[in-house]
Amino acid sequence: MYILILFLPLLSAFISGLFGRKIGAKGAGIFTSSCITLTIIISCFIFYETTLSLSTTYLKLWRWVDSDLLSTDFGLQFDSLTAIMLIVITSVSALVHIYSTGYMAGDPHVPRFMSYLSLFTFLMIVLVTSDNYIQLFIGWEGVGLCSYLLINFWFTRIKANRAAIKAMLVNRVGDIGLVLAMIMLIKEFGTLEFSVINGILIGPINNINLTIICLLLFLGAIGKSAQLGLHTWLPDAMEGPTPVSALIHAATMVTAGVFLIIRSAPLFEKTPLTLIFVTIMGALTAFFAATSGLVQNDLKKVIAYSTCSQLGYMVMVCGISNYSISLFHLMNHAFFKALLFLSAGSVIHAVNDEQDLRKMGGLLKSIPLTYVMVLIGSLSLMGFPYLTGFYSKDLILELLFDKYYIAFAYWLGSISALLTAFYSIRLIYFTFLTNPNSKKEVLINAHESSLNILFPLFFLALGSIFVGYLTKEIILSNIIHPIIPNYIKILPVILSLSGGFCALLLYNRLWGYYVLIGAQGETFYNKGIYHSMYTFLNSAWQFNYIINHFIIVNVWKFGHLISYKVIDRGLLEILGPRGISSVIINITQKISNLQSGMVFNYALIMIIFTTLFISGVV
Repeated sequence: MYILILFLPLLSAFISGLFGRKIGAKGAGIFTSSCITLTIIISCFIFYETTLSLSTTYLKLWRWVDSDLLSTDFGLQFDSLTAIMLIVITSVSALVHIYSTGYMAGDPHVPRFMSYLSLFTFLMIVLVTSDNYIQLFIGWEGVGLCSYLLINFWFTRIKANRAAIKAMLVNRVGDIGLVLAMIMLIKEFGTLEFSVINGILIGPINNINLTIICLLLFLGAIGKSAQLGLHTWLPDAMEGPTPVSALIHAATMVTAGVFLIIRSAPLFEKTPLTLIFVTIMGALTAFFAATSGLVQNDLKKVIAYSTCSQLGYMVMVCGISNYSISLFHLMNHAFFKALLFLSAGSVIHAVNDEQDLRKMGGLLKSIPLTYVMVLIGSLSLMGFPYLTGFYSKDLILELLFDKYYIAFAYWLGSISALLTAFYSIRLIYFTFLTNPNSKKEVLINAHESSLNILFPLFFLALGSIFVGYLTKEIILSNIIHPIIPNYIKILPVILSLSGGFCALLLYNRLWGYYVLIGAQGETFYNKGIYHSMYTFLNSAWQFNYIINHFIIVNVWKFGHLISYKVIDRGLLEILGPRGISSVIINITQKISNLQSGMVFNYALIMIIFTTLFISGVV
């Protein structure tokens, strides 16, 4: 049963990829969706055995690295962390597969798409079930490769090509950190197995090396979970099909970095300075992404920046050693974020693939069911009372308030909560409530999506409402709630409601007019300071400009002037082709000069070598 959860997604990817033309688009969709749905049942059995029955399972399949330096088995580890991640991955992936059968209908390459989705799911399962860092790295690189294939699925679009290459290159920076951390783990511990490393940590350890290892591991998490600095690939990944966005940003790739931190928690707990750095990075990411999402005009990019912000919350709470809360928020986030992305796909499908919020509006009457789904997902994202997001997001802020030495993280998290509510209501208002801004024929033809699309939305909506309440006692049973004032406990809810109210007030055509129009009659967007602020936030703090003009250009110059001209065309050229050929030519010319064609020269050489031979020199 345990191995079957790996075998089924791999089988579906294999059959759909190699025999897609034989079974057709419909057959590929049914087969892959059925295989992934079966993995949900297996995940529930594993969850019962490992989490509810408190029985961790280890499977050693075969020895695949055996040397004096390192010995590693290919094994599987099923504990509470793995079981919860499996339920999240398989459930969201199965719903995305079913959704894709309706969303991608008419595309000539549906079997290839379904094969990529199943392969993505398989590699993510490999990542979370691994019992050592090498096996984790295989899944880690595999999901990166599949993200490239899925983002670039419509490979004839230049924007998709660039987004896929960008995602691959940015993640390589984080991957270098993970590889270096693995090398140092081998040097320090002599193994890469989680259980052995955790056992060695009980004894004395070099704190400096351990700090470096944790920082390198966190560098890998920064790249994969799109933290500040290496986040630029995530909004651009929206060029892929909408089901890809849901799978990558809800339950798979972006959560891999958070999973790495939680899995490496015993290492991080030995390095307090690293934990403080983790908290700072998470807080800055949450605030940065929340401010950037305020003024985005692309429907999917607004949700993408909200993903980046919520990942900041997960990382931030890991920094204060509350890993179970981070896992709880990761699980809750998977359901309401998948709901938002898939609902956005339903909206885009209804308005002829338009994604600009400014060209929508008035869709409430045309697609009321989709509106309800977006509303549920947005309220859960805001942390509205008694929805799924409320139970984890508010608890994160409560725990941060209790840590006086990083108080700024609490305030950045609280401000981010307010901004999250603002752009969530802004998205709803621009898409459904404001006056129509689309073409008349688009508005007339707008309609609800097919049952294949609405069916997954219904189940994700149930998850966005009830999952947090149903699982809080299981995951948070050992959490000691901090003793804080009551007004601090209700402050996140007040901030969320205030942010939503401000959005309605600001964008309402009656009240917003007096806010956006100054006494001079000059519009808000044309005022100097406001226009600059809007441009700055809309460009995501100019990170792409800074990276392109100050890092990429200098790296390119270094590569051209030093690596290419000095090393490749210089040193290696001299020592290599030119040097070897010139030496051989000179030697052969000197040897050929000895062959003068004169008999007395040959006789002289023979006499000299005969004399040397007789005298014993030669």
